[in-house]
Amino acid sequence: MSRVEIIGDCTLYLGDCRDVLPHLPKVDAVVTDPPYGQNVKVNTFHSGGGREKSVVQRNGKSLTVRPRVHRPVHGDDKPFEPTALLQLAPHALIWGAHKFADRLPRGSWLVWDKVPTGKVRDQGDGEAAWTSTPDQPLRMFRLLWDGLCVGKGARHEVTAGQQRLHPTQKPEALMMWCLQQLPIASGVVCDPFMGSGSTGVAAVKLGFGFIGIEIDPDYFDIACRRIEEAYRQPRLFSEPEPKPVQPSLLGDVA
Repeated sequence: MSRVEIIGDCTLYLGDCRDVLPHLPKVDAVVTDPPYGQNVKVNTFHSGGGREKSVVQRNGKSLTVRPRVHRPVHGDDKPFEPTALLQLAPHALIWGAHKFADRLPRGSWLVWDKVPTGKVRDQGDGEAAWTSTPDQPLRMFRLLWDGLCVGKGARHEVTAGQQRLHPTQKPEALMMWCLQQLPIASGVVCDPFMGSGSTGVAAVKLGFGFIGIEIDPDYFDIACRRIEEAYRQPRLFSEPEPKPVQPSLLGDVA
C-alpha cells in the first residue's frame, strides 16, 4: 500500500485489497460492490471531442447519447471469486452477486429498482445484492439513478440528487439503506473495493466506523474528498439525550 488517510472514524487505504486486507483488524461487516467481470472499459471519447450517437428508446423515440469519460475499473476484465470476502467479517453485503450466485452460500437478497423511465441505460434497470443473513424476505429500494439526478422525476419518483463519478457508483441513499439492513447497529464496515466512496459516506452519516480500500489513485482522491465533505455535514443521528431522573420524595434511604 502506498498511502493511508485517516478521516474521522474512517481509515482509507490506497492499494490493492489483496495486499491490505491481511493486515487489517477484524471488522463487523463487509459491504462492497466488487468488479465482477462486466469488462467496464474507459470510454475512448474525450471532453473536447468524440461523437454523439442516437439510440432508440423503448417508447420508440430517439435519444441523443453524449460521450462520457470514466476511468476503467481495475479487475473487471475477469470473473470475480467471492470466497475471500466471506471470511473477513461475520456479516457481508455484496452488490452484483447475481453474477456469481452459484459461488455463494444461502443468504438473502436486496434489489435496487432504478425506476424504468423508457430511456435506454448504459446499465440495467435494477441491481441485486446478496446478504449473508439467511431467511430474510426480499427487500427492494426504489431510487431513480440516471447520471445527475436532481429533485423528483416526471412521475415524482425519488431521485439520487448527486453526480455520478464512477462507472459503477452507488447512490449514497442506497448505501445508507444497505447499512440499515445489516443485523448490526454499530461497529466498523469495510469496503475492499471503495471506488468513489459511497459506502464510506453512508457509514459516516449513520455513525459507523469505516475502512475503505481503493487501487485507483484518482478514485481514491474522490472518495477522500466525499468522506471529508460528509463529516462537515450534520450527522443524521446524535448521541441520545440522558433520560430525566425523577427525584425521590422520600429522600435517600440509609
